Amino acid sequence: MTDIDAFEVVTEITDYDSLFSDKETPLGVIVNLEVRNGIIVTEHGNDEYNFSFIDASTGNLLKRWGKRGEGDNEFIDFGNGFVLTDSLLIFQERMRKMICSVSVTDILDEGRASIATKESYPYTVDFRPLIFNIVNGKKIFAGCFKTGRLGVINSRNEIMECPFEYPFSTEPLAGVMRGSVFQCKIKSNEKQRKTIVQTLASDVFEIYQCSDTALSRIYVSPFNNPPKLRKSGNRYGIDYDESIAGLMKMAVSDDFIYFTYSSLRSNEKERLGNSVNEILCFNWNGEKVRKYLLPIPITSFCADKQYIYGICNNEEETIIYRFKL
Repeated sequence: MTDIDAFEVVTEITDYDSLFSDKETPLGVIVNLEVRNGIIVTEHGNDEYNFSFIDASTGNLLKRWGKRGEGDNEFIDFGNGFVLTDSLLIFQERMRKMICSVSVTDILDEGRASIATKESYPYTVDFRPLIFNIVNGKKIFAGCFKTGRLGVINSRNEIMECPFEYPFSTEPLAGVMRGSVFQCKIKSNEKQRKTIVQTLASDVFEIYQCSDTALSRIYVSPFNNPPKLRKSGNRYGIDYDESIAGLMKMAVSDDFIYFTYSSLRSNEKERLGNSVNEILCFNWNGEKVRKYLLPIPITSFCADKQYIYGICNNEEETIIYRFKL
């Protein structure tokens, strides 16, 4: 079955509950969320604080953290996305070309000072990292690079060779321009030392294995719908009238990869709303596991071994629903 959403096993989830609502304490729009060790961390747009910490078992709001500014323990910006490990919250201060790390325990402990450590990363005319993830001590970046699909920086903060090209045609684009047009998301599995790269407005994803010395591409989805290009003046961009919405939001656990998915054209899906109730589940070898059908459409989500935590927005509140796997 070559269609990415054609699964032999389809499961309709009926066991779910409302875990959290921001009706009493309004939060900014949740743009990303991750769960680790029973804590859900949400990232917000246009809010006083960039991060919120929610108890995944009780739904209690534990802490809000991360202010923009130039004072002590403030940040000019927070990049796009973050990494949550067993002990650290890691994010970019992109304008300063820094990777910031802070202890989650320190953030949640009112008696401790939650001070972030900062590490600069290389940035050149031909190597322009935009979004990142971390696996096996290496920073894996998507962005704009003269050659290759990804940018990799090793534990010594050196740029590594990464010869892998896009798995679909990028003509007539060349060099760093490709990374400005073809947008993607990255997540990693530290347990298996693997990284997944999802190309937006398509059904394309790739899995990479990370060793001590190299990065190897071990899987490319058998795609039918790579992103389509359109030229406007002297610029190229994605043709959202011809490209499918495809793989939209992504979540990972130690064992599985999850995507929300729509076969509608991108512009049509946006007009109808970006909520979906279909989640595709793969293992870390790229093999199909099952398709989940949710009783409530969601805009974004994360997952652990027991639950999918999905975001549902309405005019009055943002709700995090908990769907039992």
